[in-house]
Amino acid sequence: MDNTDQVILSKLRSDGRKSFIEIGREVGLTEGAVRARIGKMVRNGTIKKFTVETKDDVRAIVMVATSRSVSTSTVSDAIKGLGVDRVYEISGNFDIICFMESGSIDEVNSTVEQIRSINGVADTSTSMVLK
Repeated sequence: MDNTDQVILSKLRSDGRKSFIEIGREVGLTEGAVRARIGKMVRNGTIKKFTVETKDDVRAIVMVATSRSVSTSTVSDAIKGLGVDRVYEISGNFDIICFMESGSIDEVNSTVEQIRSINGVADTSTSMVLK
């Protein structure tokens, strides 16, 4: 990945709806060259997915401590099974961190309650993202 690819990624991060033509004008490439570069970044895993962020999204970070009776990866897999797509095993006071986006605080609370009911979850701590 070169500097031009990094600039293209930056432009996509700030406005994912920006057309390949617009990006091309801004970086000095043709629409086809921008499309090819983005396609290559998708194929090699640099770009993992394209998402939509809506005005009413509620974001939360959920830290999960697991008990020793169940493996952390088993709990992590169970959380992913709830539809939480960004789940990472970590070190420290907690064993798992989850980044959630939902349409409402009630939906976040419901998912946190489901996480708490998973066998092997010892404790949770939830922080709401304020922006």
